[in-house]
Amino acid sequence: MSAGPVVVTGGGIAGLAASAALASSGFEVTVVERAACIGDVGSGLLLYRNGIAAADAISTRLGEGIRAAGHVVGPEDVRVLMDSAGRVLTRERIGEMSVRLGLPQVAILRSMLQDLLLREGTAAGAHICLGAAVEGYSQDGRRVSVVLSDGTALNGDVLVAADGLNSVVRAAMLRDGPPQYLGYTSVRGRAVGSELHPRTFVVNGLGMQIFVAPADRNTLYWTAKITSPPGVWPAMGQQGALTALLDRIADWHEPVVRMVRSANPADLSVTDIHDRDPVSRWVEGRVALLGDAVHPMAPAMGQGANTAIEDAVVLARSLREHGDPNEALPRYQAARVGRTSRIVLDSRRQGALDQGASREQARARDDVMKQRGRKDAATLDIVDWRPDTADAFDEADRGLSAPALRPGADAAGV
Repeated sequence: MSAGPVVVTGGGIAGLAASAALASSGFEVTVVERAACIGDVGSGLLLYRNGIAAADAISTRLGEGIRAAGHVVGPEDVRVLMDSAGRVLTRERIGEMSVRLGLPQVAILRSMLQDLLLREGTAAGAHICLGAAVEGYSQDGRRVSVVLSDGTALNGDVLVAADGLNSVVRAAMLRDGPPQYLGYTSVRGRAVGSELHPRTFVVNGLGMQIFVAPADRNTLYWTAKITSPPGVWPAMGQQGALTALLDRIADWHEPVVRMVRSANPADLSVTDIHDRDPVSRWVEGRVALLGDAVHPMAPAMGQGANTAIEDAVVLARSLREHGDPNEALPRYQAARVGRTSRIVLDSRRQGALDQGASREQARARDDVMKQRGRKDAATLDIVDWRPDTADAFDEADRGLSAPALRPGADAAGV
């Protein structure tokens, strides 16, 4: 394929990763983003070996920028898993994973990752169109026309839909209804200058779990996942959610309480957690879904951003190497469906376990962590992904089922 125009919908991590990968591959790219600016949203995230490998594949500069901006997990680093009283369940040797797999884990502020991806894409020539919402699209086999909220249209050879959980493009393509609520919400914040920095830890409570990691030289980011009916926590607003969270953890390990109390409410994100059942159809003609638009997943295994960057790399390479989008896009789909479907289902199961919604379930969760010596079961398998094998998917992926694809002891040192 010649370097023809590509329209990318969505200016989040998925869309910006797609724009950077495509523009760096020589494509003319326009990103359409509903918001008036690409701002500071969310708290932080962890890029595992697979996410770092994907970023490095987009460009060496991007990979180096991520390492410089975030907290690189060292070979001796551990993640303390503990209960709400601060009793240690186990110490997970997260640094050993980096040594074993040859690339580091990097914790980074979401806003910083977005900025790095934006700079990479625009440096390669991508154009960003802000304040415009995509309302629909049409195609004739040779071109795609994207209809915007102001009545104008953008034409391109390919449309990449990275417009998130409630994707307009997905709705038009698949007509499969809304995403499903998983039974818990997420309150995410930051702590600057915390006494706990730079430690990494997970705190288990009844119907709740808090994940904490350093994101830069003086900032911790944290995510509290709270079992709740849908809509309750987002309706509280930022200050209300912070107050309610502090009420919920009032008798927890005091350093953790102080960390949460120090958060600026204006920095908080409060979001109910949803996913979707995996689907086998990602492509319609010259239109392709990417990231949360096609495989939204529970945050329990930290793979949402990582797999979105993977998607971007595989998509760009497929278009670059296979020419005609009518050939390249199905190849992209085939390379990604099995892997991401497995991660969606693993993340769903891990998320349900993490919540410890009843006292029995909370005890079972804590016991599993003690026995395994780690937070989750499948991360090592999942993160050992490399772009040079991204087109391969094995028989286990092909035979994916369940569901079928649809058309304490010591006190913690914290």
